[in-house]
Amino acid sequence: MAPKRWHTAAAVVFWVAVWQLGAMLVNRHLLLPVPTPTATLSALWRLGGTAAFWQAVGASALRICLGFAAAVALGTAGAIASERWGLFRAASDPLLRLVRAMPVASVTILVFLWLPRERIPGFISFLTVFPIVWSNVAGGIRHADRNLVEMAAVFGMGRLEILRRITLPEIRPYFTAAVATGLGFAWKSGVAAEIICRTDLSLGNMLWSGKSAVAYDEVFALTLVIVVWSVLLENGARALLKGGRRDPV
Repeated sequence: MAPKRWHTAAAVVFWVAVWQLGAMLVNRHLLLPVPTPTATLSALWRLGGTAAFWQAVGASALRICLGFAAAVALGTAGAIASERWGLFRAASDPLLRLVRAMPVASVTILVFLWLPRERIPGFISFLTVFPIVWSNVAGGIRHADRNLVEMAAVFGMGRLEILRRITLPEIRPYFTAAVATGLGFAWKSGVAAEIICRTDLSLGNMLWSGKSAVAYDEVFALTLVIVVWSVLLENGARALLKGGRRDPV
């Protein structure tokens, strides 16, 4: 195991130990005890033996990933259009700022009036990721080396070749950062929307049910699943898309 992984593993063990000791100390004075790591893992094992849990995981992942994919596609297209046409950039900038500033809870309640509840988490994930992708890709286009592009054109390199060899590698670090960051935000905002609108077959609805039943060991277990999913998706995206010569500021 690489030294960095050893350090990560040691940090995880340290904080799990802090969690265990903290729960033991706090639980002396509480009627409803804080779940310990062992109680949380026990609840996770119990949930993992039910079909409803896996159906909820799959349904939540599908909804959120569809919203995320739409945000990446439309955010990238919007960024390209805004950098190509100044009028489009001027017209779309206020809308982009508005989408970025809107609270997840408020938007979830508003769209509840018009969308079926099973579609709301995907839509919220889309709205959360859309401005992130747009801003990052647009920043990458603006920071691309235009002198290098002009020099390549002078030497007879075609547009497609310039795009493949120069423009895309310049934008790639910005796109990678947007996708990796956006995945984490999509997952968390999507689950939050599931909790608010009580979406059937969802991790968010299972969290609400655990809270209502005062089954806090299950709430902790489901939260752990959400965190692990978020980390795995973000790291997986970075591993798949890593490359490029510089990171965005």
